Amino acid sequence: MKNTLLISFVFAAKLIFCQTLNNEKEIKNISDFDLIEVSSKIDNDITIFGTLLKPKSEFEKLLIIVSGTGEISQKAHNYLTEYLLENNIAVFRFDKRGVGKSTGTYDDRLETYTNDFTAIYHELRAVNSVQNKTIGFLGHSLGGLVTIQVIKNGVKPNFLIQWASPIGKPREIAKYQIENGFNNYDKYISAKSIKEKTEILEFVHGVVDENVDLGTWDMWKTMLKEARKKGFKRKQFKNYISNYFVDFAKIDNTNTYKNIDLPTLIIIGQKDLLVDPKQSKADLLEIENPNIVFKQIEELGHFMTDIETDQSTNDIYDVDPSFKEYLVDWVNKINL
Repeated sequence: MKNTLLISFVFAAKLIFCQTLNNEKEIKNISDFDLIEVSSKIDNDITIFGTLLKPKSEFEKLLIIVSGTGEISQKAHNYLTEYLLENNIAVFRFDKRGVGKSTGTYDDRLETYTNDFTAIYHELRAVNSVQNKTIGFLGHSLGGLVTIQVIKNGVKPNFLIQWASPIGKPREIAKYQIENGFNNYDKYISAKSIKEKTEILEFVHGVVDENVDLGTWDMWKTMLKEARKKGFKRKQFKNYISNYFVDFAKIDNTNTYKNIDLPTLIIIGQKDLLVDPKQSKADLLEIENPNIVFKQIEELGHFMTDIETDQSTNDIYDVDPSFKEYLVDWVNKINL
């Protein structure tokens, strides 16, 4: 288990899913498809590698999978990749920094991950066989925060799929997970009960919202002052505060979703314990963007598998047919 905490969507998932696991496999019958390796040099020491897998026959659509938290290579999501290819949808996957063939030190902080994805995406767009294709991003979990940030930065696909990724303020996953009984925050939020933990989180987030222009140090001083007024103690939240936290706590993707003008699917499992499906639906009802479709898949968890599935095995990537069938049907209906 990683000892370092990166305050981003990673805050929760890094402590739960960030083991280096041997749970990835190459797709079956890989020789049935054409492969093109793509790489992007970030600097003198770092190169990101990915592979475009495409049907040997003519295809119209390409889906780029941006994985969630953890040391994930391009071999992840093998079952979904196989299904997409079998349905004549090309797939591009890439190794995260420091994973697989990609060089450098593993780092999937939101800013780093976003920059790496942007770089490899630009290289992919230069490949002859993807010219004039309909290209979509599929962001899973943390990957969904990356894809929405890329769009916010002005890089637009033809369509977007956000899978089990928070919508408005990503920081709200902390409260949801605490309410679900996860103890991964105990080192960072000192409290005796779930109710008290969530009250501390709400206090800290409230201070951030009221002082969004402050840097970390000034935010910390303001927080101490407000804590005395509210009866909170410094020790209850001091380990939760960092540069990463302050930057992440300020993120609000609401306006980006309001302004999305491309076909967008928000899809999540009804039993997802990391991202709140009810909150996602509520956020989207408030956003009211006709370009966005919301779909909740009953009885499935964060990986679109049964919540009891062992995440240390490749079974975690064996997504339920109801998920992949809906996905392909939605993609096939896109007519730009």
